Amino acid sequence: MTFESKAIDAIDRVIIAELRTDGRQSWRELADRIHLSPTSTADRVRRLEAIGAITGYGARIDGARLGRTLRALIDVSLPSDVTPERFEADLAARGDEIVFAAFVTGAADYAIVAECEGAAGLDALIRWLKDRGAAKTESKVVLRNVIG
Repeated sequence: MTFESKAIDAIDRVIIAELRTDGRQSWRELADRIHLSPTSTADRVRRLEAIGAITGYGARIDGARLGRTLRALIDVSLPSDVTPERFEADLAARGDEIVFAAFVTGAADYAIVAECEGAAGLDALIRWLKDRGAAKTESKVVLRNVIG
């Protein structure tokens, strides 16, 4: 048996899915969606928080409403003389334009999701990545979100 199967059940998985969709809903709204009492629902959510299955709640931001009208997926490869720690610190300092970054397996070292102010913003970001040591970048512009 895995840790997950001991820690959470099918109802917990539905709760997690509902909270991913709307983390601000009331206990009553969530309870109505999963067909439990608000008290039982609250107890389950608190338990999921206590075991670390739920680690926090956040806001979904519409980058386009903030002027960031272009979303891009950028793969970045580093040369051997650039340390991951330095590059990651630079990414963290870039601000909210980079909405996701991960150290990954495969041909690239990093996968980045960025929201930029149009093509000029993407160009500036790629130039910035190269100034920080990126040996190679490969960008894909997101045409529309399918999930998430």
